[in-house]
Amino acid sequence: MRYLVTIILSLSLFCTTDLFGQFTPAAVVVSKEKTERDGIEFYIHKVVKDQTIFSISKAYGISAITIINDNPVLKSGLKEGETIYIRTSELKVRNEVAKPDFKKHIVRWYETLESIARKYNVSEEDIIKINSLNNRTIRTRQELMIPVPANVVIEEENIVTEPVARTVTESGNEIKKETERVPDNVMPVRSERKHTYEVSLILPIGSNNTDTPQDGNNNYLDFYQGFLLAAQELKSEGMNANIKVFDLSDFKNSSLLAQSGRLDGSDIIIGPVFMNEVEPILNYASERNIPLVSPMDPKTDALAENHPDFFQASSSPYSQQLALLKNLTPRNHVTLIFESSNADQDLVDMTKEILNNKRIQYNSLSYNLLSGRSVGPQMAEKLSKENMNDVIVVSNSEGFVSDVLRNLNLLNTRNNYQITLYGTNRWRSFESVDINYFHSMNLHISLQYYVDYSDENVKKFLARYRALYGTEPTPYSFQAYDIAYYFMGALNTLGTNFSRKLERYQRNLLQTDMVFERSGSNNGFINKASRLIIYNPDYSINISRHSR
Repeated sequence: MRYLVTIILSLSLFCTTDLFGQFTPAAVVVSKEKTERDGIEFYIHKVVKDQTIFSISKAYGISAITIINDNPVLKSGLKEGETIYIRTSELKVRNEVAKPDFKKHIVRWYETLESIARKYNVSEEDIIKINSLNNRTIRTRQELMIPVPANVVIEEENIVTEPVARTVTESGNEIKKETERVPDNVMPVRSERKHTYEVSLILPIGSNNTDTPQDGNNNYLDFYQGFLLAAQELKSEGMNANIKVFDLSDFKNSSLLAQSGRLDGSDIIIGPVFMNEVEPILNYASERNIPLVSPMDPKTDALAENHPDFFQASSSPYSQQLALLKNLTPRNHVTLIFESSNADQDLVDMTKEILNNKRIQYNSLSYNLLSGRSVGPQMAEKLSKENMNDVIVVSNSEGFVSDVLRNLNLLNTRNNYQITLYGTNRWRSFESVDINYFHSMNLHISLQYYVDYSDENVKKFLARYRALYGTEPTPYSFQAYDIAYYFMGALNTLGTNFSRKLERYQRNLLQTDMVFERSGSNNGFINKASRLIIYNPDYSINISRHSR
């Protein structure tokens, strides 16, 4: 099936500096040579070293997806010296259709071909013929040419005209005062399967949000690029999708975006990123039974109550700790070690709660670094000389963890205590901790995000990303790919009511796993999945993925 992706993206997305760190794409000069193929005018562009699909797309004002679809040779990557063809305008063919004898109509989400024909007093067959439709299926915001009889007076309406086959700017400054009203007697009906799905992606491209990390613009551009690659992948599965990308920084707040009408007709909304921005969009989506995905902020789990179509893609710290300790039983000899300064107290309390709920008895040892040199004997008293010791170190302090592991290693190597170690995801970034301790004591860590670079799907993603964008993907790129591939795939496989059928749906993802649970039939879905990483004495690492 022909794949149509409409990207609506703020121009500010293309204005970030130092886009790829040390890599700077070569300047792109718009070619003066043109040719015509199949009635469409193209620029003839010769690829220069260090140019990328993205930089070429930016220079010509044509979406990357369109350039790739017009040049099958690009499927294997962009090569220096190659000649590619770039449309002079993505609207050219459509503009030639407009004639003064016809009226342009933009399809609204509640309209059908029958209701449009009745409105203009013309036959459905005439609309199908004039617009070269293959069947009676029409999609939201599709542009139709209507043959209007001379004796029919059509009442003008305030609508936002948005072409469906071009890259345009979606900005809060363009919001019209008049908004489209649905007639009071019309109720939206959400169908199961559709020919084309409407996907809305909301990102803080130019945001000043205090939660946005430094260099955040580049992070969300990476997210956007990963999202596009997943959309391309779903093309091969036969999915038709119109994707709109909104830069939330173009709006004073997310409430204005919700009120603007720009999200009307969405089959799924992905974003916003931060909790304070999600709630207004979630209220809008819930009123219309539109699934909304919170892509990264684990704090949004508080919004799940009474929002049955809400999805939190990130797993909570509690879920990750529960996954870490899931294989412990009351038969295990468990010791809990934490800092006496009350650092990481929430994590300590959470761990105790999990152990108590599993009816696991445990010994506790808390101390501070000042007593670290003399704590060895106290630590030995808490451990078993005969049995395997499961030692849970509940701390994100690099200094404290380093001291605990030094003492445990002495007991392990000099006194032959058998130890299996459990830590936190922060440990992987510690520089002063001897990584040999991780392997010698069989460290277990539960991670929400982990990329296995030996995985064949990851290798394919890396090759495609490097070829298309000329740089390395970041964790944001991987996360966006996983979210788009999972949720857009769910739409394509299960239809718009996919939330009712998730128990039979699963995807192999790159960086994260997704297993959703809800606390009640009227509440939203929270991702409970984590990846368990186990360091082995032979210096290998095992990855255990979450299973249902």
